[in-house]
Amino acid sequence: MIKLTDLTLRYGDKLVLDRFSLEIPDRGLTALSGPSGCGKTTLLRVMAGLAKPESGTVSGIDPARTALLFQEDRLLPWRTAAQNITDVLPRSRRGEGPRWLAFAELDGEGEAYPTALSGGMARRLALARCAALGGDLLLLDEPFAGVDRSRTARLLDRLRGLGVPAVLATHQPQVLAACDTIISLDGPPLYRV
Repeated sequence: MIKLTDLTLRYGDKLVLDRFSLEIPDRGLTALSGPSGCGKTTLLRVMAGLAKPESGTVSGIDPARTALLFQEDRLLPWRTAAQNITDVLPRSRRGEGPRWLAFAELDGEGEAYPTALSGGMARRLALARCAALGGDLLLLDEPFAGVDRSRTARLLDRLRGLGVPAVLATHQPQVLAACDTIISLDGPPLYRV
């Protein structure tokens, strides 16, 4: 079980987390659902170790063994699709590039640069890179933005097949329906509905 206990975090005068506590299953797909700006992204950043709360604790997560998919694709525009994936892999796994392109239904796009990809294709590439990085936990912020419904369903099945727990921040009803656990949130400051 992932435990977030009494987390407090603010950006300037804006209180985003105020003694916020939550338990999240450490298996399956867990969706964080709530309106834009309520604090879901901040919560994922705290879980990934990228944002340090003023107080509180996070247990059941090793940030060094966690992969985070940001809201922005953050692809390297000077690297090809294949290179964007292999760049995150250790040398011993560099041959896995085609596997991860296929994971995201980007077969044949390995030599394309991110600027030549549609928004949905770039999002799928960013998701494939995150999944390829692997670890013990995937934190996915709006992972299917711009991705059509049928591909989203297939990608959710592939994520589940990785056997690694994933926490997804999403607004998409289709994604929520496919998750094992849905945690409804509101804020700021963030609270469980």
